[in-house]
Amino acid sequence: MSVVILGLGRYVEEITEIVSTFSEVVVVEKEGERLRSFLEKERNLENLRVVPGSATDIELWREKIELNEVEAVISFLNEESTLDIARVLRKAFGFKGTFVFVAKERPESGEFRELSIELISVPDVLGALLKNLLKGQGVVKYPVGIGLRRGEVAEVLITKSSPAAFLKLSELRQRNVRIALIYREGSIILPRTDIRVQPGDRLLVVGEPSQIELFVNMVTKGTPNFPLKWGSKGVVCGLSGDEVEYVKERVKVREWLEVEPDRLGSVEDAGFYLLRDSGGFLSGSVVDRVFEELRVPSAILRGTHPYENILVSANTDALGFLLPSAVDFARLFGSKVFILFVTSIEKMLTKEEKEILESLKSFVDRTKAVADIDVNLIRKEGNPVRETLKLLKGNFNLLALGYTPGRKSSLFSPYTPHLLANKAKLTTLLVPEVSLER
Repeated sequence: MSVVILGLGRYVEEITEIVSTFSEVVVVEKEGERLRSFLEKERNLENLRVVPGSATDIELWREKIELNEVEAVISFLNEESTLDIARVLRKAFGFKGTFVFVAKERPESGEFRELSIELISVPDVLGALLKNLLKGQGVVKYPVGIGLRRGEVAEVLITKSSPAAFLKLSELRQRNVRIALIYREGSIILPRTDIRVQPGDRLLVVGEPSQIELFVNMVTKGTPNFPLKWGSKGVVCGLSGDEVEYVKERVKVREWLEVEPDRLGSVEDAGFYLLRDSGGFLSGSVVDRVFEELRVPSAILRGTHPYENILVSANTDALGFLLPSAVDFARLFGSKVFILFVTSIEKMLTKEEKEILESLKSFVDRTKAVADIDVNLIRKEGNPVRETLKLLKGNFNLLALGYTPGRKSSLFSPYTPHLLANKAKLTTLLVPEVSLER
């Protein structure tokens, strides 16, 4: 099999030397002087054959090149000549091999895609290399020549000091971003939500470029990405006042929108809702609507700002998103975080309670190590709702709860987050446990 190179452009000598180590190289060039100079320099290459003439000449392809033996064509000619040759090879000769165009700048013609021509743009390659050196700083790599070259693919190295080290993949989930592969000690690991990221891992990440940038900043620098991992817009539902302005000043979104309460959940690309409680437990309050309908975080404002001390209830089936979101939220407001876990009495602790308790201790230790924030774990024994409400009478300003959308309390099936959201007198942050990979 052979590789045909069209035109003695820049870098052809180096490329010829590399390709000739594993394949025959056929060089097509019409300028005699350039061809003689090339042959003089490459006279010791064994797998090299030159064909004098114009690559746009159909007879040259018929008489001097065995197309059935060609696996790839690489063109260093101009855009117009390259397209002419590709049309002939694809349509007249039925060439199915690889066709590559090395361009000084990225061409705009859609015909390159129609003719299955792979593009290598010198500015794209240099840009990616510089991005790796200057922006990635050895930790983030943006692949060259893969995908759309818009930053929708990145490889992230997890270091010992990375905020993502030892986190489960479920704690790294983000809207429109997917961890496609994990490279660990020479092996490939297919991602599962229960896998913990280890120092030295390289994560292959794909998704929307803007969301990948947020993800990279989160796992390398610990940059808070609340609520941008959910959506880029903040929504204020039928309320105003000092607390609304207090939140808007600190929660950074692309834009804040004001809508009527009946449009709850209807705003496209919303990442955070600000709401006012509209009733009690038995009256069909906004809390019920949030638990039934909202799949992005929200805050029910009850006038207890500034948020100096945040109490996070760990008595929920939705800890995966709650803990990192509550920490991100606290960092935006300069708050202290207290994670409360109410268990059975010591002698009657269940296996599940013990596992959750150990997981919470680990989370607190990791957070203290990588984030500049005061995080504490509180354990109480007894009824989760009663003990949480009792603690809220102390020096707390905000309650953070995680919930599973569609689940709420009923007469015979109490749901702790739903009960607490209804009974609490403090501003309440509600974080749903949902899939963000779209």
